[in-house]
Amino acid sequence: MQAIHLSNGRLSAKIIPFGASLVDLRLAEWEHPLILGFPKIEDYSQTNHYAGAVIGRHANRIADGRAKLNGQWLNLPRNGGNYHLHGGETGLARQIWRASGISSTRLILEVVSPSGHEGYPGNCTVSAVYEIVEPATLRLTLIAETDATTWVNLCHHPYFNLSDGPDIFNHVLSINADRYLPTDEDGIPSGDIRSVRGSPFDFSKPSPVGSQRIDPGFNHNFCLANNARQSPELAAKLSVPGGPHMELWSTQCGLHLYDGYKLPKDLVTSNGRKTAPNMGICLEAQNWPDSPSHPHFPTAELNPTQTYRQITEYRFG
Repeated sequence: MQAIHLSNGRLSAKIIPFGASLVDLRLAEWEHPLILGFPKIEDYSQTNHYAGAVIGRHANRIADGRAKLNGQWLNLPRNGGNYHLHGGETGLARQIWRASGISSTRLILEVVSPSGHEGYPGNCTVSAVYEIVEPATLRLTLIAETDATTWVNLCHHPYFNLSDGPDIFNHVLSINADRYLPTDEDGIPSGDIRSVRGSPFDFSKPSPVGSQRIDPGFNHNFCLANNARQSPELAAKLSVPGGPHMELWSTQCGLHLYDGYKLPKDLVTSNGRKTAPNMGICLEAQNWPDSPSHPHFPTAELNPTQTYRQITEYRFG
């Protein structure tokens, strides 16, 4: 597993080079881990749950695996059935990143996605900087540069379970967004941008995740802003009664809520618990999914004159 351990005495994290994945996260005063983690590398390399990984080049979905880039159709592998998912079968979540700049509270991981990798143009260099910041914040900065125009939409994919319970239905969630993207049965956005008000997607006030579930579960983007921000802003809050609470701050314009309804039943976590559907919840700060197919969505294009940079912070108390 080659886990690299970061700690400031109150918050500790373990990261592995495979997928730049966060495999353990703990508060000193709380007995249980805050995320789902697994003890074997095969639990990450041979599964499709993407637990704790940094995902790209383009996180989430691109309908039909094709869209226009620079006026030309670009075809990507359809590894999600009818769509391109999470950068393809060998995307960044499946790569072994190179670790450098290691200290007790900071780690830099780097990977190069060569031109043509999973169909994307341009040689793309990506860095993930994990930092533990006082008093109990895990900050993740993602940086990317390319030598040809391409699509870049990175995200982080940990499954939070703040109580170590069998599901996350008692977790209380609020999301700082008044709009969301409706989707079809494959999770592909229709192109509409809809108000959350009066719908099961209204988390403007703290609500238990299990109190307003839809079938089969939440797997939707919430629109935090129309474009990425320069500095992190409050995106969501997550808590459990009598346990830890977390604020998620991010520069990203979207937050994808996935309540883990597709989690398998045959895995065992690092603390000996068997996994089950809805055992973890993902709050993925990212650009809006399928943005290459919708010109009115925030763009995911990155050209050689730009540097992609996003910051997401998990602030615990």
